[in-house]
Amino acid sequence: MPKDLAELAAELDRAASGVSLSEGTPLFRCGDPVSGVFIVRKGAVRMSLDTAAAPLFPPVILGPGEIAGLPATLTGTYSLSAEVVEAAELGFIPADRVVDLLECNPRFCFLATRLISREIARMRSALREIPALDLGEEPMQD
Repeated sequence: MPKDLAELAAELDRAASGVSLSEGTPLFRCGDPVSGVFIVRKGAVRMSLDTAAAPLFPPVILGPGEIAGLPATLTGTYSLSAEVVEAAELGFIPADRVVDLLECNPRFCFLATRLISREIARMRSALREIPALDLGEEPMQD
């Protein structure tokens, strides 16, 4: 993880309460209303897409220092599902507290935007790898 994003995760983690969860525990499901953000302290969390397009986007495993659910704080609903895949110690911070932190610190707001932008770029790159995908929409343009 880049140093600046590790800084964002550390800042969020300072405001988080700790929670221990066992393997197989869901954190949230695609489409759920946002409750908050999780910072992985120990263990691992799998982020995945729960739709027909899931085979196109392989799951991502998050480890210590990584953040799950940040984009949902801005949209109001989770766009991915997250599940503990290795017994985990997590920091949890409610969505409204995340928004407060971002509003009060422009640098952290910028870092959050950067993290979300990287995720968008990853999804666009994956879509470009699928030549025959027909979603009934115009092709994406940069």
